[in-house]
Amino acid sequence: MITELIYRVFETRNESHLAHWATKSYAEHVALNDFYDAVLGPLDDLVENYQACFGLVGKPTEEKEEKEEVNILSCLKDDVKFINKNRGKICKDIPALLNILDELQAVYLKTIYKLENLR
Repeated sequence: MITELIYRVFETRNESHLAHWATKSYAEHVALNDFYDAVLGPLDDLVENYQACFGLVGKPTEEKEEKEEVNILSCLKDDVKFINKNRGKICKDIPALLNILDELQAVYLKTIYKLENLR
């Protein structure tokens, strides 16, 4: 489950960077920049702490079909739903890992707020 999270975060991070370049909205441009700068730190912390508990996770191997047009807000919301639904499985109910996952999710939620309310 952790490898699926890693894959999803990297995919959304990359899509947010592409959307950052493509937007004509300054607020969206800044919000997406903040997201792709901030999201990898908590993910790195989560994975390293997870590996301390359970061993190396290896490289995610899941391949997704290339999407023609991505709605970045939908990607962010889908990842938040995935995290909420699978938090216990992702972290194997280890409280310290759940706390780091909460930090990761907070980066998503802050970005969703900015994209929906700061135009």
